[in-house]
Amino acid sequence: MIRYLLGMGMGLALSLLTTSAVSIADIPQEVSYRDLKLTLCAQEKITKGIFFDIVNVGIYYQDCSANQGIFDDQTKLLRFAYLREVNGEQFTEGAIEYLEENLTKQQQSQCMTEFKELNNSYKDVQNGDFYDLYLLYNQGIKLYLNQEYIIDMPNRACDSLYLNVWFGPESMDSQFEDLHKKLKALQED
Repeated sequence: MIRYLLGMGMGLALSLLTTSAVSIADIPQEVSYRDLKLTLCAQEKITKGIFFDIVNVGIYYQDCSANQGIFDDQTKLLRFAYLREVNGEQFTEGAIEYLEENLTKQQQSQCMTEFKELNNSYKDVQNGDFYDLYLLYNQGIKLYLNQEYIIDMPNRACDSLYLNVWFGPESMDSQFEDLHKKLKALQED
């Protein structure tokens, strides 16, 4: 298998370079939402294995240096720009699993009903699709797929807790921890 992949040589290298160039375009430097202008503060490509790029993730704030870490109460956007097909059921199952692992029983009791509605709203994505998960100060979560509204979760007591899907102690991937470190490093600048 490895010999086959190495034998692909230049074609594979060009393909990977093309994919990387396209994926960077999926995470713009700025995103406007209603009256808000959000700036890209940190981004990370989430990869499985050596050759399986899954998604580019960008974190946006109005002022990157004012962030207090991903769980702060400030308005923010997480953009997930997909580099391959992912089944909506996989989103749902992963979100439930990591919320159950990362939240206390009290937090689960308080929020899982609303999280269930949000989790069940995920749809299949293709290469080039993107989810925008807005956490809006005093409004809660709003979820969009390719700029089309999907659902909102107005419970402010639970919105930041939802980020435990990716940034909790038990994470889907260590690259989310790397992304959070990049974000926190902006506080020191």
